[in-house]
Amino acid sequence: MNYATLQTDVASYLHRTDLTAFMPGFVERAEAFLFRELPIKDLTTKVAGTTTGEYFTLPSDLGSISKVTVTIGSSEVALDYMAQPISYSTTYPEFYSFDNGQGRIWGASGQAYTLYYTPNIAALSGSNTSNWLLVNAQDLYFYAVALEAARFIRNQAEIAGISAMIPTLMESVKSYSNRKSLPATGSMQIRAR
Repeated sequence: MNYATLQTDVASYLHRTDLTAFMPGFVERAEAFLFRELPIKDLTTKVAGTTTGEYFTLPSDLGSISKVTVTIGSSEVALDYMAQPISYSTTYPEFYSFDNGQGRIWGASGQAYTLYYTPNIAALSGSNTSNWLLVNAQDLYFYAVALEAARFIRNQAEIAGISAMIPTLMESVKSYSNRKSLPATGSMQIRAR
């Protein structure tokens, strides 16, 4: 499925041929909801840099931050988030925060850091015909767009039916993303006696 077939399939599902001009708007509204609600750990990436003063630039595609780390000695240490520390060590950094659209590592002028974050999912368009969510959860994408279309045509039966399905599909995608970010096995295992 891609951007064009998503739109065609939704129109076909609703048995409507007069929605073509409105479909991009339905997709945009569905994406606004989906992207806001789905933290996709599978997309987590990292960027390394050095603070200027105590500040670092946030990536333009930043969706949410997983963690901020610094290297102390030969160990990578995760910093705690704190809006504004009451006090902090100048020996080594412990906290990060946000200040005027930038990241800030308190007490860390010229400090090397690594930012782990989940980028925003790229919206579908004529030039961007697929994204992670469409590849991995086309059923959720389909029904979210169909819900927007059903609202537009005021089809109460479809609105009720699709609205009931969306939470289950959302949980399924969240669970899938969480499972993909965990190891299948590890050194510690629980065994039955």
